Amino acid sequence: MDHTRITHLGPAALLLAAAGLLLPATASAETARAWQGSRQAVGIKHLQPAMKGGEGYGDKYTFNADFDGGGSFYYSLTISNLGFGDGKMEAKGRLTVGGETFRWKKNLDDDEWSYDKKSFSIEAGPARMSGEPKKLVMSARAKGAEVELTFDAIANPWRPRDGRVRWGGEGVSDYTVFPLMRVTGRYKKDGGEWTPLSGTGYGTRSWSSVAAYDVLRWAMELRVIDGDKTVYLRELGATADFGKKRIAYLLVTRGKEVLFESFDHRLDPTEVMTDSKHDNKYKVPEAFTLVGKDASDASRMVRGKVTKKKLRKRREPLKKMNAAVRAVASQYSEPVSYDYDVDVLLEVRVGAETVRIDTVGRYEVNHLNK
Repeated sequence: MDHTRITHLGPAALLLAAAGLLLPATASAETARAWQGSRQAVGIKHLQPAMKGGEGYGDKYTFNADFDGGGSFYYSLTISNLGFGDGKMEAKGRLTVGGETFRWKKNLDDDEWSYDKKSFSIEAGPARMSGEPKKLVMSARAKGAEVELTFDAIANPWRPRDGRVRWGGEGVSDYTVFPLMRVTGRYKKDGGEWTPLSGTGYGTRSWSSVAAYDVLRWAMELRVIDGDKTVYLRELGATADFGKKRIAYLLVTRGKEVLFESFDHRLDPTEVMTDSKHDNKYKVPEAFTLVGKDASDASRMVRGKVTKKKLRKRREPLKKMNAAVRAVASQYSEPVSYDYDVDVLLEVRVGAETVRIDTVGRYEVNHLNK
């Protein structure tokens, strides 16, 4: 099973990011150790920029919201050392509301953005983000509009145990998930009055000291929201240097309750597509089943199936680059991403109760290399 996802950050950025997960710089050891110890409560320290050295360092914040009555919000802050200069920031996003779409995007050098080292607050050109894990405030200025939103946790922010994958002796990747949040705020068009907004939100934050192409062949992600219930699945496929190890976690929540979490569940593809458009002939599971026991309570069990509804988008980031940049980048990675709508049926047994989730989710598969 070979999957992975790339986030395009600019001409050379694919050397940095894999599906919202920015990974370690050069890892020479053979061992990947993931999700150790007990679950950590998410604190301010898990929000603050890591600001590591090394060319492979990357840091990414991604949040989304769907508004009541229609419309959406996408917000992304990415820090990277790739190329000339360290600590560069890309702030970008999109607000769709009232049948109109407003976008912003700004690339900033390290002296053009700032963050608070004691609390959590980032100012990055048109975008600002601050707050605490259970209450985050985001604002942005787009061409033609401004937006201010507060994300309040419904499901508590979560980390898979200590939240880290350790690659060999030095490389580290760190992950925090925001499964479900209530979003309230406002927006206004230039010269207009403020209009209220409300909806449902979610997000992820990750950083890594190593480049994705050094440690990953593929990654996959499934996100489902069904009322106050959520499912979040993440699977990573390590490179041959790390024994092609499978690194996974599965989270199911209801309100503030963690119904189920697993790091060794079974995932069996039932339908696999071979991408004949790419020379690497990447294989993409378009349907699969899930079975597993909770990591701390073996009486809690999950079973489910995920089936393709439609392929929303297939992307090859290299094709957007000029020939010179593409020639260099392709020596390190040959990324293709696949974005699906999927039908999800999942049941969690909790004591005498069976919690059922039956809805449509978003599923992404991202290949980096064979």
